[in-house]
Amino acid sequence: MNQKRIIIIFTVILFLASEIVLAENLPKSDWPMFRGTLANEGHSDSQAPQTNQTLWKFNTGGQVGSPIIVDGIAYTGSYDRKVYAFNATNGQLIWNYTTDGIIVSKPSIEGGIICVGSEDFNLYALNASTGEKLWNYKTGYYVDSDPLIVDGVVYFGSEDSKVYALNVTTGKQIWNYTTGDSIMLSSVAVQNGTVYIGSMDNYIYALNATNGQLIWRYKTGDHIISPPNVFDGVVYIGSSDDYVYALDAFSGELKWRYLTDGDVYSAPYISDGVVYFGSLDSKVYALNATDGKHIWSYTTSGGVASSPTVSEGVVYVGSNDNNIYALKALTGEVLWTYNTEDVVISCPAVAHDMVFVGSWNGKFYALSAAEGSLMWQFATGGKIDSTPTVANGLVYVGSHDGKIYALNASTGMIGYDWELHNTVFWSYDTGDMVMFSGAAIANNIVYVGSYNGKVYALDAQTGNEIWNYTTGFAVVSSPAVYKDVVYVGSEDHKVYALNASNGKSIWKYTTGDQIMVSSPAIADDIVYIGSNDGNIYALDATEGTLLWKFKTSGHVVSSPCVFNGKVYIGSYDYKIYALNASSGFMIWEYTTEGTISSSPAIADGVVYIGSDDNKMYALDSDEGKLIWEYFTGGEVASSPVVSDETVFFGSYNCKVYALNAKTGSLKWSYTTNDQVVSSPAIANGIVYIGSYDHMVYAFGNLSEEQNSSEPIIPVEVAIIIGVIAITFIVATTFLLKTRNKKGSNIHTK
Repeated sequence: MNQKRIIIIFTVILFLASEIVLAENLPKSDWPMFRGTLANEGHSDSQAPQTNQTLWKFNTGGQVGSPIIVDGIAYTGSYDRKVYAFNATNGQLIWNYTTDGIIVSKPSIEGGIICVGSEDFNLYALNASTGEKLWNYKTGYYVDSDPLIVDGVVYFGSEDSKVYALNVTTGKQIWNYTTGDSIMLSSVAVQNGTVYIGSMDNYIYALNATNGQLIWRYKTGDHIISPPNVFDGVVYIGSSDDYVYALDAFSGELKWRYLTDGDVYSAPYISDGVVYFGSLDSKVYALNATDGKHIWSYTTSGGVASSPTVSEGVVYVGSNDNNIYALKALTGEVLWTYNTEDVVISCPAVAHDMVFVGSWNGKFYALSAAEGSLMWQFATGGKIDSTPTVANGLVYVGSHDGKIYALNASTGMIGYDWELHNTVFWSYDTGDMVMFSGAAIANNIVYVGSYNGKVYALDAQTGNEIWNYTTGFAVVSSPAVYKDVVYVGSEDHKVYALNASNGKSIWKYTTGDQIMVSSPAIADDIVYIGSNDGNIYALDATEGTLLWKFKTSGHVVSSPCVFNGKVYIGSYDYKIYALNASSGFMIWEYTTEGTISSSPAIADGVVYIGSDDNKMYALDSDEGKLIWEYFTGGEVASSPVVSDETVFFGSYNCKVYALNAKTGSLKWSYTTNDQVVSSPAIANGIVYIGSYDHMVYAFGNLSEEQNSSEPIIPVEVAIIIGVIAITFIVATTFLLKTRNKKGSNIHTK
């Protein structure tokens, strides 16, 4: 089996007024684990939202480019084909727009219009406030070059070899100019009525900004990826022929060129009459901007594709040797270096006396500009080669994990309201996917499983590993903590009981097949869990001995729910079962029209569960009689949560539902942009749920007080709920069978 390393972000908390206590003693307003309680009840006493008012969303789309920030709004494109606009202060999504291709291009904005290119061959113009498409213009190939809007005209390049000028209001073409090859990542610079851009045909072009006529072109010895920099009447640009060029901006006449020993992808930076740039020959160069004479060069141990930044007489730049360098701008003398343990292509940003830069190890660093000491670091889930943006005390950066991060520039923390309070954040690399396993927290320790077969115990305040335990295969089951013991299933067929303090094995029990998504429920010193062998097991929590097992006719990936002496669970045999918790004898069964991956919730004598027949069911918990059913139009693998006489769940039809728990009537629904398999979590009147559109949604009732600048809920709760919710966004997809059933929305018996 191929496995890929993914840096998993865990965000955990210090409570403001009290420490985290044992999971079974947590207040009902919290949601510290899968299904909320050790018994997997899926029920909360918290107040529930009565509308689909969206409080916030967190975007986890595809790989993300560098954002731009204008008037408090951050705009960015993503490899998930979308353009996003979100509040730069609190990360709240304002709008998104979906194209038909990945977006490498960085947006440009002017006069309330945002322009961005896509690999669906189009340049898009969107209303900056609403995300509504104003127009699109189709070129002949990918548009990865960054557009630039100047005086009502948008200029950009395309891999169809052309440079375009369009009316930014109407999208009408003003002119186009054909170069001899693709225009890839080289972007437009516009100054004094002239458009400058490089092409893969080896030429640098200067075009009349009004009519597109060629003013001049200059041929280098190889293709051009470097963006041009125009300063004081001179165009500076690098080429893959190993040269950096300085050309007269008006005539294209060569002023000078300087030969390095490697391709120059780095964008030149001009400061105080000096040109600074990097080369793949491993050097950082400083040249006289007037005549190109060598002032100094500094040799790193890897190619320098990073573009340098100069601030307060210091040059900051990254290298493929994994280091970030601070060099004296006058002499090239090393002031300090910092090793990130992976390639640094990101261009550093300097603000607040700190240097911000990303690395391919997935971490984002804030270093003291003066000393290079680590101020803080933040681990994302993928490589970072985007350039950070710093504004209003926040650092914005994108990562290959598909996330855009807004971090407190002083602390590196992130938070719901960005005021952060006493929230502690950290990252821990398990070395493999944390696929379905949701974290459980007890006594300030985070317990979680990984696809590498290990169960981890991490300090909730620091992220330091306390212990890990290796099973025989992937751990996708969510652990439960009870009386200082961690219970969890593994795909090696076993159920494990581990000492919560030191990870020592207390006992293990072997079932007849893999234990996948089914997670343990614990009540009255008995552990209940399902297995792909079709059985539901009841094990003595202390010894691990089998008390009973009940055989269904299909895989059991549903997690059991234990309430009032009964075990409720679904099976792939289309049935919902109620079993005597002590003996395992069947009390009743109810047959749906589809396989069941959803886990049951119980409240007020009613069992709620979804089925792949597109329905949510409400059954009498004592007799199994149908009370109502609701047809969604999509498979219901999401496990319901019941709170305040409302049933919350998601469906494969992309919707989140809130139904009246007594009648099954619809209170509200909310349409996301993709299937909803995630199971909700609820705390303090807010419902959290994830979607395949890479968002985590929070729904609640906005009061005037909550609309103020004060946080709606404690940051600590919001963060942990978000982590638990997003963990299950992809749960059980590969297990589900597509079925299209028709029926009325509500049927009551």
